[in-house]
This record gives sequence, structure tokens and C-alpha cells, in this order.
Amino acid sequence: MVVAEYARGSVPATSRSALFAMVPVVVVMMIAAGHSAEREEGARRFLAPALAGLGGLLLLLPLQFSGSARGSIMLAVVCATVVLVGVASVWLYRSLHGIAFAKAVAVVGFANAVFLLVWSAVRGDMTWRWSGVASVLSVSTLVDVVEVLLLLWLMREMQPMRFAARYLAIPLVTVLESYVLVRPELTVRMGFGTVLLAVGTGMLLFLNAGEEETVLSLH
Repeated sequence: MVVAEYARGSVPATSRSALFAMVPVVVVMMIAAGHSAEREEGARRFLAPALAGLGGLLLLLPLQFSGSARGSIMLAVVCATVVLVGVASVWLYRSLHGIAFAKAVAVVGFANAVFLLVWSAVRGDMTWRWSGVASVLSVSTLVDVVEVLLLLWLMREMQPMRFAARYLAIPLVTVLESYVLVRPELTVRMGFGTVLLAVGTGMLLFLNAGEEETVLSLH
């Protein structure tokens, strides 16, 4: 959230989406970095789908990057965040997999709440008026709470590589919706990109890696 806020003017949303599509690749590399030969071989089976999905998305999205010094810095910050998200996905799966869901919600929720509270204080965005606090009690906030709980549950229950497929699945759904609603003129590049994105996402979600529990459990 913090990086997206500060990179908004220098790295457009479409470019950020393309960069975050590299998260599955980072997760695969993290899993393959294990000392087990079986784990490395199992993770490599997911590398091709991750790269295919990334390549398909790059064919579909119009990438734009600023040539200014700030733009280059923000681009580097976004790339570092992508790596951090990939590493954290693997680490959180290992840390949360064996504990109660309520405890996982408390630990992750508290840590993020403290971080955002401190960040808001640093920026001077703290709101202490009751009208501002009361706005939390809304339907949109309830939707956000349900989303966070679902994400935490999936983070504990899904293997990291499958969970990382959401960075490809969400753009895929958006692209398919645009085909239905906007009906753009289809080109070979768009068709090939959509196929690559769909195949990569589907394989990440449903590919049978054989001894997957042994390979990906990270224990």
C-alpha cells in the first residue's frame, strides 16, 4: 500500500501490475533454493508456467516507465517490493501453517495495523475525529475485512506457488472482462498474450507436482 501510494505518479498502475506478476517467479526461486533435490525439481516444474503467465501479461499491458531520477528510484523500489512479497509469501506460509487461524489473524493484523498507524502518524494523516473513525463502520470496510480474512486463510492453506497465482489470475479476469464489455479489436499479440496468461495461471493453480506436499511444505 505504501509503495503503491508513492509510486503512483512515477510507475503507472498497469506497469505495477506487470511487475507484480513476477511474484510467482520469485516464489518458485525461493522454493528451489531449498537444499532438497526433490524440492528443487518440484519447484522447477512451476517455473515455466510462471514465466509463461508473466510473458503473456507483458504482451497485453502497455508498459510505461518514467525516465526521470524519481521514476528510476520508484521503479527500483517497486521491484524490491516484488521480491519482498515473494519472499514473505514463502516465509508466512511456513510460519502460519501450523498455528490456529485466530492467532494468525491476530499476529498479522496487529503487525500491519501498527505499521500503518506509525506510517500515518509520520505523514500526518492521523484522524482522531469521531466522524472519521465512524466511517470505518461501513459496507466497504466489511468487504475489506472479509477479503483480509480470506487472504489469510488461503495463505495458510494454499501452497505458496498456487497462492502467488493470484497476481496472474486477477489481470486475467480483468482482460477477459474487457473483451466482453469493451470488445476491442483483437490482434495476434493480444490473443497470444491472453492464451499464455491463461495457460500459465491455470498450470500454477492446477499442475500436479507429484510429491507436492513433500516438495512444497517447506518444513
